[in-house]
Amino acid sequence: MYGGRVVEVVMPAYNESKTIFNVIRRVLRQKSVDRLIIVYDRSEDGTIDEIKRALDGAGKRCRLVYSREKRGKGHAVRQGLELVGKRSIVIIQDADEEYYPEDYPKLLRTFGKGSPVFGVREGNSGHRYVLGDLATRVHTGTFNLLYKQRLKDINGAYKVFSPEMLKGRKLKQDGWPFDQELATRLAKNGYTIKQVGVRYKGRTFDEGKKIGPRGAIEDFFFIIADRFRR
Repeated sequence: MYGGRVVEVVMPAYNESKTIFNVIRRVLRQKSVDRLIIVYDRSEDGTIDEIKRALDGAGKRCRLVYSREKRGKGHAVRQGLELVGKRSIVIIQDADEEYYPEDYPKLLRTFGKGSPVFGVREGNSGHRYVLGDLATRVHTGTFNLLYKQRLKDINGAYKVFSPEMLKGRKLKQDGWPFDQELATRLAKNGYTIKQVGVRYKGRTFDEGKKIGPRGAIEDFFFIIADRFRR
C-alpha cells in the first residue's frame, strides 16, 4: 500500500530465464507492493520454470497469467492491466535486471503528488549503445515538442500511474511503441508527467536485450502519428 492505495506491479515475461527469478524475489521484498501480476508470453527457454520456482510460497501476493497469444511486450502488459484496480497505483517492471525494484519508494513518493511518474535512467553502470542513447534523445525531444512536456527520458521502462488517469483513452499497442502510447495517452488527458532518477544497468543483445533499430524507428513514428489522432 502507498497513501492508502493498492500498489500493483505488472511484469511481462518473455525469454528471461537467467534473470526473472531474482527480479521476482526483489519485487516481492518491497513492502509497498500488494500484488505482482506476471504475464508469461510463451517463452522459448526455461522462463516458466523460473517463475514457478520464484513464486513458491508467495501466496496471494502474486498472480501468473498465460498470454492468450504471443504478440509482444505491449500486448502482455495490456493483459496485466486488465486485472488491476482502477484506483490502484501501477508500476510496470521488466523481467530483466536492468532496473532496480529497490527504487520503488522514490517513484511512489513522486507519484504521491498526483501525477504519473516515469523513471529517468541516471547514468548506466552496464553496457551502452550509442544508437540507443541517440534514439532516446530523439524520441524524448520529439515527444516534448509535440505534447508540451519536459521529460528527460521517455524510453525508461519504469512507468507509474493509475488506470483512472487513462479514462477515455484505450491502449492498443502490442509491441514496443506501448511505452510511447502510454505517454501520449497520459499527456492527452492533461497530465504533466513527472520524472525521478532511477538506477540502470544496460545489457547486451547476447545477454538478452531485445529492442533494436527497428523498434526505435517504430517508436519515433508512433510519437508523431499519435499526436494527430483523437
